[in-house]
Amino acid sequence: MAETAPEDERGVLLRGAPGGDNWAYVAFALSPAPLPGGLYSEFSEARRRADRIAAERSWLAALWTDRTTARWDLRFVSDPASGRIEAFVIAQVYGADPASAVRAARDTLQVLARFPPHVTGTRIEDTGEIARLLAPFVPEWGAIAEVRKRITCRTLTRAWGAERVATAVSRFDAQDPSWDRIWAHLATEPRRTVVSVCLEPCSAPAGLAEGLAMRAQAFGTLAVPGPPDPLYGGPVPGDLFAREAHALYDAASRRYAGRLHRVRVSVAAEGPAPMSAVLTGLIGHTVAPAGSGAVVVRPQSAEDHRVACGNLLGVNRDWQREAYWQGVPVFLRAPSAGQLWLSDPGLVTTLADLVDADEAAAVFRLPHEEPGEPELFALRRRAPDTPRHGTSLGSVDPDWADLGPGG
Repeated sequence: MAETAPEDERGVLLRGAPGGDNWAYVAFALSPAPLPGGLYSEFSEARRRADRIAAERSWLAALWTDRTTARWDLRFVSDPASGRIEAFVIAQVYGADPASAVRAARDTLQVLARFPPHVTGTRIEDTGEIARLLAPFVPEWGAIAEVRKRITCRTLTRAWGAERVATAVSRFDAQDPSWDRIWAHLATEPRRTVVSVCLEPCSAPAGLAEGLAMRAQAFGTLAVPGPPDPLYGGPVPGDLFAREAHALYDAASRRYAGRLHRVRVSVAAEGPAPMSAVLTGLIGHTVAPAGSGAVVVRPQSAEDHRVACGNLLGVNRDWQREAYWQGVPVFLRAPSAGQLWLSDPGLVTTLADLVDADEAAAVFRLPHEEPGEPELFALRRRAPDTPRHGTSLGSVDPDWADLGPGG
């Protein structure tokens, strides 16, 4: 995979794959904007929070595009030496050839740069620095994880036709959560640590809402007591898991329509030691506090580890074949067509990373600070030609440095 940065396209990192694909990357360093008038005393903290949330939602809505090969990666990188966090947003777009990829990047810049008032964005024009942001280090075994939606599989107490097994996918149910505790903990990590939140715009697949509504109806039927059992005479009790699945599928049938996103949340630490579960657990609890709808998954095999690293270093969202299924039995992952309906693996994988506007806003939170609170974010970037902690693109294994977009 080749990388080019022509002089007339400064600030756009181009990567071309042998198959002819062309990808362009642009990036901004983010800092909290100073509050007007110092203390911003005319508004309460609650008012400022509401204003920030509304502004971030509007910014995300403006970024949405029907270009199916665009992604945005929001990265928070801790610096143990200073106790500060560096924040960046990276846009990745596709073009049939280098020129069209660059044009797509330029179009994206016009919208991406319109940050909410509480954020200051500084354009990164050194393509070497963009490459270092994409691959700051290669995570070792045990030092990378992802926060995913929880997939739950249960045996039903009531049969639906010939089916006795059902699967449901939870959602990120936080209502405009604060990431302050996440950032505060990230700043104290003893090793350089990256939190990467990747969003990919998409439209609701055809027939999704109808399929979800039909399943919600089926689970609703199973959730209530059934007709009396002819053998024992008493009514058949409703299934508890069906009640939970009904609520999830019913909400999904209404939420997952129109403009949506696919999401990936990665956390990785530098060095060989296993990563602390505190940070990943804190992220999961923040984005899904009500129904434990988030779970931390770690690579279960060498192939899973390769995919997880590729997701982080290449702005990908490829499927980890073992970890993502979260213990769902193998026979439910790829059944013959028409064999299963309540555990349809195609629907499960569709829902596993699909998010609506509320969920996207819950995970894609831009940096901010409040008066009197500790200053967590770096206000100025390092010089583009200054390697961080001895890291440069040349110190990253070429196989990883060349990772480009996947599925």
